[in-house]
Amino acid sequence: MSVFSDDPATPGRPFGTDYAARQGADEVDSRVRLHVRRQVDELVQGRLDPSVRRQMSGTIRGHWSTRRGVELEVLETSNGQETLVVGGELLVTARSWADPAIQGYLTRRRLERVEVGCPELEDRLVRLLTTGTVRPGYLEDTVDELRRRGAAASLTHITPLAGVLKPHSASVPTIGTFEDYGTHPTGDGSGANVAVIDTGIDGTLRSDGWLTGIERRSDVPATHADEANVDPLDNDPDDGFLDFSAGHGTFVSGVVAQVAPTADIEVYRALSTAGAGSEIEVACALIRAVRDGADVVNLSLGAQTQYDQPSLALAAALDVVREIEIERAREVLVVAAAGNFGDTTPVWPAAFRRVVSVASLTADLRPSAFSSRGSWVDCAAIGEGILSPFVTGEQSPDFTPDPESFPENAFARWSGTSFAAPQVAGAVARLMHERGLGAREAYVQLLATGTPLPDFGRTFSILPGV
Repeated sequence: MSVFSDDPATPGRPFGTDYAARQGADEVDSRVRLHVRRQVDELVQGRLDPSVRRQMSGTIRGHWSTRRGVELEVLETSNGQETLVVGGELLVTARSWADPAIQGYLTRRRLERVEVGCPELEDRLVRLLTTGTVRPGYLEDTVDELRRRGAAASLTHITPLAGVLKPHSASVPTIGTFEDYGTHPTGDGSGANVAVIDTGIDGTLRSDGWLTGIERRSDVPATHADEANVDPLDNDPDDGFLDFSAGHGTFVSGVVAQVAPTADIEVYRALSTAGAGSEIEVACALIRAVRDGADVVNLSLGAQTQYDQPSLALAAALDVVREIEIERAREVLVVAAAGNFGDTTPVWPAAFRRVVSVASLTADLRPSAFSSRGSWVDCAAIGEGILSPFVTGEQSPDFTPDPESFPENAFARWSGTSFAAPQVAGAVARLMHERGLGAREAYVQLLATGTPLPDFGRTFSILPGV
């Protein structure tokens, strides 16, 4: 592969045609192209068609209730969309909780403090559960009152896979073994550590070498269940078909591996195969990943929130990340998908200033109709018909009228901002290796090669799409 190019004569193409040449981008057959167009159309419908949104949220709510015994509730956001929150639960910052008046009010509202779930958030965030049956809207009214009193409070949001689930992925021919794919030229730095926080990694090792270097953790003690990282694939429900978002973490990891073959990839499971986890679970995984030494963290997930306010759990986690950076004198770059909502409403965690938010482009570098956008978006990469390793199994006919069957060593094409973000994460990791740079310095150099596009930040052509 050629080295990084910041030639002004080729703006927006930091690695030239490295990846297009290896993927046979001009040889995609009509069946796959049609399938990708269907993916894109369904992502757009997710915003415009209430019935599609109800189906998606219903899938998540049903699986959450079955597996956890807790109901999720649907709230309307400022833009008329829906967001999911954990029923009977709210969050306040530790600073707000320290106010005796706030604490007394919450006690009178029959809310009881419980553990947050990870030690480093216990002194920053307070998680409260209702102690009895309450009327609909009770906690919403409680949060409204807390906000009027100047407290930082929120319901506990669910952070799905970048806003809208992707129900289709298209089976495609392999691009060969990982060994044949090739590595980058010897650089000045070692391989960067990239953490992928997602649905986990496929537990079955492939015979073509792709993703075989990623550690699988399944046999962990019950007291450390959050450390398991294997994607169960068929779990919600166990019906012989791949679950709604099965293989998402594997696919995202494959995107990183294609862009940065020398990267050391670590996968953390914070989302179920139904495609969702709570903001607390994602926040705890983020802290674990950085504590474990991640240079770059990829989050192909996100949510719009009530009042459009930042996630309290993720804000607290980012504060911890900053303290770890200072402690170790080493910066960490957090990259997140901008979301598939098709509007300018902020999506969290992407909209945090300390997070690199990545939107989606078409294969010819135009804005994807489904992609979230706005002044809070930093950059964009192609997110339609991205090619990557997938998992073995069959799609459920409940999710698509034309289910695909994926063989061993499968590759697939998938669409969404979920697959634009890991290209940027991988590009940063590649530059760290080639130029011996820190994560943020590498990102700054990458950003300088991008082409500006209103509401999409700097745009890049890295992996080809369809």
